[in-house]
Amino acid sequence: MKKGGAEMENKKIDRRDFLKKLGILTGSAVIAPFLPGIVKKDFSLIENAHADIVSNIFVSKNGDPITNVQKVVDMAGGIASYIDYDDIVVIKGNGQWSNQGYTHTQAIKSMIDVILARPGGFGGEIVLAENIHFNNSSLNNNCWVQTAANRARNWSAYNWRELISAYQSGVFGTAHPNVIKAELCNSATSGTYSGDGYSLITSPSQGRGYVSNNYTIQNCPGTPAQGRTRNLYYFMLQSSYSGKVFNLHRNGGVWVDGAYNSQKIKMIFMPNLNSHATSSESYAGVTSAVKCHIGFNAGDGMHYIGYSDTPSLNVPRATGEAVGWFITNTIQPTLYVTVAEWAGWGGRTSDDATQTKTIGLCTDPVALDYWMAKNVLYPTHTAYAYLNPENDNNTRKTLEGCQAMGVGTINESEMLVSIYDYNNPLTTRLDIEKKIKQLKEGAATQSEVMSLIDMYMKGQ
Repeated sequence: MKKGGAEMENKKIDRRDFLKKLGILTGSAVIAPFLPGIVKKDFSLIENAHADIVSNIFVSKNGDPITNVQKVVDMAGGIASYIDYDDIVVIKGNGQWSNQGYTHTQAIKSMIDVILARPGGFGGEIVLAENIHFNNSSLNNNCWVQTAANRARNWSAYNWRELISAYQSGVFGTAHPNVIKAELCNSATSGTYSGDGYSLITSPSQGRGYVSNNYTIQNCPGTPAQGRTRNLYYFMLQSSYSGKVFNLHRNGGVWVDGAYNSQKIKMIFMPNLNSHATSSESYAGVTSAVKCHIGFNAGDGMHYIGYSDTPSLNVPRATGEAVGWFITNTIQPTLYVTVAEWAGWGGRTSDDATQTKTIGLCTDPVALDYWMAKNVLYPTHTAYAYLNPENDNNTRKTLEGCQAMGVGTINESEMLVSIYDYNNPLTTRLDIEKKIKQLKEGAATQSEVMSLIDMYMKGQ
């Protein structure tokens, strides 16, 4: 693997092996024999080339938050591979803390813009949603109401309320009233909700609210968490634009006029990448994609089902298990996009942070967390071994608990990582696959494909 380049990362398959899988022994080989059937579907892996791969991770680095988001979406096949014309797209970031502790607002704006510019158009709705565990009226350092003084290592121009208002009023060009927010907030003490006024409900006919959803820990024998039951509520959102109710349960949908219509709900989780600790390991480990679900569970059931600041009671594997159950039985995001414009290695809000300028995309939160923690966060401060999920730490235990429920992988040999580096923009295997697809569609020539293959072989 060429360091610092845009390259496929896989210990078992190098550049030449990849080309051999295509039937190419040299850069000047004839392309015609291996074209039929080479692409299974849009931007997928080459047929039979990587049978052991469970998760594909796409990484862009050294761009800005806008270009890095654009690049990883393009690398993953383009937004139209995931979002249809009339979908309801719910974007959920990390919003609890200030500075680099909440998802970079420019990255969220970039994702919204990518969806609005979807090839073929976009006629659905985009909902920016997050659940804050404090009352907005008494806390001014969360994503919705973030003051300018608390936006260090983030975008100074807008907090999330202001961002949505800017879309609706046309500040960025065309007005988009279908870009809305779902501002969720519960009191840390009473468990009651403020923000947009959510309450406990049982049906979408009741409008917006949150729904009871119990789970009992089953895979942590011999620990205090085994048999522990918590309510892992899920939300129903209501559009301020259309009045439709969005049941986020995987068996739910879009409720209008007393019934579900044909629209689909797609969720994109956009966590940041931060350590929960300072100079020693936190009970809750690294914050990113897996733990992003905790912030979208009404109340604190998913957090406290496993996490405790009392060491003898802390069972991070149990929280991972609860997240895994939540994904496989309740809500299942379409994409995870980890935004590591800054990575906080000494805490979520402190100055102990490094500008890593990296964004990763995957459909698997476990693999994405593992790779981003090991290869982006841990290198910022290698003295903190607990940042590396290769080690036996709370981060790894959380990921293991989630994987045990059938979510993703922490086995690096089962991950295929494609990296684009704006500081060294080399040709990637994805460029070749896309060009071959264009050839099959009549939009490229054989010589153009061969030229890319030659560049790939030469590391250009």
